[in-house]
Amino acid sequence: MALELVWLKTWIEVVDTGSFARAAEAIPLSQPRVSAHVANLERALGCTLIERRVRPLALTEDGRALLPKARAVLAAVDELTSHRDSQSRLSGLLKVASFASASSAFLPTVVRELRDRHPALEIGILDGDVQSIETALYDRRVTVALRPLRPEPVDRVLTFRPLWREPFVVLLPDGHPLLSEEAVALEQLASHRVITIGNPLLDSYLGYEAEAALHASYVEVPMGTVSQQPTTLAAMVRAGLGIGVVNLLAAAMVRTDGLASRPILDLHRYRDVGVWWHNERPLPRASKAFIDLVVESPIPPGTSPVPRNA
Repeated sequence: MALELVWLKTWIEVVDTGSFARAAEAIPLSQPRVSAHVANLERALGCTLIERRVRPLALTEDGRALLPKARAVLAAVDELTSHRDSQSRLSGLLKVASFASASSAFLPTVVRELRDRHPALEIGILDGDVQSIETALYDRRVTVALRPLRPEPVDRVLTFRPLWREPFVVLLPDGHPLLSEEAVALEQLASHRVITIGNPLLDSYLGYEAEAALHASYVEVPMGTVSQQPTTLAAMVRAGLGIGVVNLLAAAMVRTDGLASRPILDLHRYRDVGVWWHNERPLPRASKAFIDLVVESPIPPGTSPVPRNA
């Protein structure tokens, strides 16, 4: 039996998504069709690649040996079939994960430039928090992502190129006493309820970055409020429910009516942002083009390059 490339692609999708059902959704194919492709591949090779009697899905010894070779084959095929010259046009679907403020302040210009260079390329953007972005990369629902560098991913096979550093600012409602200051000292935050960006499902009363920054400066604040969306945070600050401690781009993306921001004095912590991908999987040419464009693009106003020793 001749080995068909589509069987190899389907098998790798099963491996990367961790199940036949998720692979069927990602390709997309029916689940019986996915199972048939994997079975055909196993018959053609004369070995079993997936251990079906255990959960979660696991590879056999033959499957583990084949996986890097299969990825190399698909990477070579991708280069072979899509290569014309250095200016060849890309097509297909590029899936990118990002977080709200980067999607607002940085991605539109990048996406426009990428579409201008490659009009046939479709681009899908998945917005989420740092954990959901990491999961999307690992599950191959996306191939590249914009993500803060901290907290570090649990999955050490994710790698990045640094892009920019941005400070935290205080977001205040009109009439707040702290607006009399040109910049707010850390000690002045200690008596105010703080609203931050974070995951409300985690057992934390502050978002990770703001909490780490304040604790590193030995500042304790009253129990706060956490929201995943900058627009929600801004609405809560506007309503007088607390003061916001947010990254600069999050403050810049929200409606400014009823609000003002101030820099924070002596807070030597920042949000560092990078472009991320899975370093054990061959990158499609569209993903490489995206990474190259992101790295060469101007960083957002008010930010600075990430220092080499960060």
